[in-house]
Amino acid sequence: MNARTHKLICQAIVVLTPICFVLVISQHNEGRVTAQQTATQPKTAEQAFKNIKVIKSMPAGQLQNAMQFMGASLGVDCSYCHTPPAMEKDDKPAKETARRMLLMVNEINHNFGDKTVVTCATCHRGKPKPVDMPPLPSLSAPFAANSASVTEQPLPTVDEILDRYLKALGGMPAFEKLTTRVRTGSVDIAGVHGTFELYEGVPNKSLFIGSLPPPIGSVQQVFNGTNGWVRNQNGVFPMSGDGLAQTQRESAFFGDVKLKEQFKLMSVTGKERLDTRDFYVVQGTRPDNQVEKLYFDVATGLLARRYWETPTYFGVIPNANDYEDYRKVGSVRLPFLIRKARASRTFLQTISEYKLNVRIEDERFEKPAAQK
Repeated sequence: MNARTHKLICQAIVVLTPICFVLVISQHNEGRVTAQQTATQPKTAEQAFKNIKVIKSMPAGQLQNAMQFMGASLGVDCSYCHTPPAMEKDDKPAKETARRMLLMVNEINHNFGDKTVVTCATCHRGKPKPVDMPPLPSLSAPFAANSASVTEQPLPTVDEILDRYLKALGGMPAFEKLTTRVRTGSVDIAGVHGTFELYEGVPNKSLFIGSLPPPIGSVQQVFNGTNGWVRNQNGVFPMSGDGLAQTQRESAFFGDVKLKEQFKLMSVTGKERLDTRDFYVVQGTRPDNQVEKLYFDVATGLLARRYWETPTYFGVIPNANDYEDYRKVGSVRLPFLIRKARASRTFLQTISEYKLNVRIEDERFEKPAAQK
């Protein structure tokens, strides 16, 4: 795999679907690390990877998320510090700088009782070079008029927000008549344009077929309700761990409809304004204690965003699924634009067509055959 191919794959965190995004970089290395971690003592990053000089004691299974956190903090991809596919090489000055920065961060946090108070994101804020001077105040700040006090209306309850949302979608009885769903369209990832097909069946089966220009090529992701696999140019790989759990959640046929079933606790935390729109914010705690924030448009009642955070060795990575352009499909309304933010990467899915209640053979949701 040449450097250009590796960089494209690294940026494109394929799969291109609403199911989940599977990193198809270094599949063989990940499999090796997973196998090693089944031993009695999990491997450290130093034991599992080459040329680890600072984060030696980090569990090997956390290295990928930690690298994603660093990349998101600086707004860069892996090639900024590394020379793919030889990730262990030290031929880029940025890599040595990153090591010095990690030592500095460790020293600062040591002064706070070894709590994670400062991270790469504290100074970089999504840019390779941090800003070294305070910003000027807004031009409008000296002339801002005194705002009159406004009596806020009482917030609606969780049930009122969810009931309004379901009504805006067409009602739960209309959704319960659905057994399959097929969506096709295009996807844009880090400047790369491709197409996809997604086949879904109740209660949580899914088959994704995606295509990007060479050198990435075609990808398949299959989940049969219990097990999942990814097929790409390197072969067929079973899903496991957090990736499998995320796929299982996002394969739920009614995952964005039957919201209350997904959380053990839900509460309305307030009203927020984002990009000139007002949203009611509902916070939910899943059975695995992961917290999500659900943003419902005050004007339409529709779900516009699901937000959650992924913990890493260095800090948390923000994630979001955004839903726009709801249209009528049969007797229900569905989003035709889905934007997924993962760390500093955005995946835009533009759906051209939905087909509901079409026949999908059960065999399509089983392990894909290896490419010949």
